Amino acid sequence: MLRLLGLLTGLVALTLALLLGLAAVMVEDMPLVAPSAGPGPGVIQRAGALLRKNDPRKLARGEERSLDIPATDAQALLNLALKRSQRTRAELQFYPAGAQLRASVDLPHNPFGQFLNIDAHLGVENNQLDVRSLRLGPVPIPGALLPVLLDLYRQRVGLPPEFEALRQSVRSIEIGQDSLKLGYAWQPELLTQARQLSLGAQDKDALARSHQALVRRFKALPGDKASLAEVLPPLLAEAGEQAGPAGRAAAYQNMLFVLAVHLSGHDVSRFLPEVRQWEKLRPLRLTLGGREDLAQHYTISAALAALGDTALANAIGVDKELNDSRHGSGFSFVDLLADRAGTRLGDLVRDDPERLSSALAAGLSDRALLPPIDGLPESMMDAEFKQRFGGVGSPAYRRMTDEIEHRLDRLALFR
Repeated sequence: MLRLLGLLTGLVALTLALLLGLAAVMVEDMPLVAPSAGPGPGVIQRAGALLRKNDPRKLARGEERSLDIPATDAQALLNLALKRSQRTRAELQFYPAGAQLRASVDLPHNPFGQFLNIDAHLGVENNQLDVRSLRLGPVPIPGALLPVLLDLYRQRVGLPPEFEALRQSVRSIEIGQDSLKLGYAWQPELLTQARQLSLGAQDKDALARSHQALVRRFKALPGDKASLAEVLPPLLAEAGEQAGPAGRAAAYQNMLFVLAVHLSGHDVSRFLPEVRQWEKLRPLRLTLGGREDLAQHYTISAALAALGDTALANAIGVDKELNDSRHGSGFSFVDLLADRAGTRLGDLVRDDPERLSSALAAGLSDRALLPPIDGLPESMMDAEFKQRFGGVGSPAYRRMTDEIEHRLDRLALFR
């Protein structure tokens, strides 16, 4: 018995030594993938067109559709999907009938290295993506081990059974030199499942509390119009105080999310059906600098940034103004100022909630949230915008965006 125990102890020690040895070899000091700048306005515009074309509300059960995603957009959307993780960056490159996926994962402090680099070559097998080869750092993983590792990964992350419905809805995958083509059959259950998967029980309870706080605040204000400063700062202060330091950032995020969804013209019940049973928000128009549109720009950008999508918040803001210059009210640097101010507030929520808490305790007026808008051109249709500024990224355009940042820098809230 003692000999058996000794043998088992030796095997365990050998296994640990091998694992430590592999970790030391696989982990590296330099990343394979550098940080990206995030999606540009064009990506957001094309993604919006793609969603409108494939609006699930207009699809019948079993109706087959196809998506053709350009390689550059696939890369941008991958970056966007990984943005929340903060620790993972990836690059995707297509070639005929396959793709190369490279990723770098920032590791916690350890004696071996700072990054786990992943290099995978993907193909298509039976209309599903298939990992053809995998390298962790400099170590190639034998093909026979890939199915075992993938199964262990699926078990480890606990993929829910709803993903099986998603897998079965895919009819075809085709990887080309410049694009990914995906054929699918629509199943209405996917939309419900996606909403359920996006919010856990704790998330729903937190959003419910934020919604009820918004109801109470709206009821407490007289008339049918109020400034954003009369609503947002008091709600954030109340939520942060109740949550305490550990939960303050999440409480701010939930409050911004609920208010942003309301101001965007949507109902929180889209994400949380239980809201339909609660007391409704009374009609109340919110303004910032005396304008309803600026309150919308500010709050929606703040919510996007607070939830970890600053690049997305900026890109959506520019894209909306470009679209307005063609079809709507015209390009507006005033709107961009509100977008950027909201984004900076969202950055504070995410990165420095204690500093925001101190600012909220001192009180925030409209002027503390948004700098003066004087002298910023707006209501420019496409022809006028191009004549005066040439386009996004031109020297004249950059001078205006630099001026916007300079005005924001002068606000005490963002110093």
